[in-house]
Amino acid sequence: MRLFIVLAVASLAAACSSSPPAGTGSPGTAPASVAPVYVFNFYAAEHGKPDQHPADLVVSEFTSLKGITWRTWGPDTAVGAGKLSGSWCLPACLDRPYDATVTLSSVKTAQGQAYFSKYEIDADVAAAEQGSADLNGTLQTP
Repeated sequence: MRLFIVLAVASLAAACSSSPPAGTGSPGTAPASVAPVYVFNFYAAEHGKPDQHPADLVVSEFTSLKGITWRTWGPDTAVGAGKLSGSWCLPACLDRPYDATVTLSSVKTAQGQAYFSKYEIDADVAAAEQGSADLNGTLQTP
């Protein structure tokens, strides 16, 4: 009987010590890391390129931002501040672009990589340009 109790306790101890805590993966491995997130950028790239933390970003055929300083980047959103201009505000905004904050969101997978697929821009756009300003939309992905 003592042998039975000793074997039962030993088996229980072995089972408890070999099981990883819930959600940590198999024994001896680190938790999975978050995959990098990209934005498909057409700035200085006619066919577009995967980019992270770009200083200059083309969000659509009508709108781009320059001199972006990114406050956050991924895994679900990216937020940065820069200078906004576009075909909808020419010629005035060419020399005096708008101060703007851009938020990238809605991560989608394309060609095995994660990409932001939506953008929203917050800027004090002139009243005359508000109707044509391209301040939110869908980002291209590869």
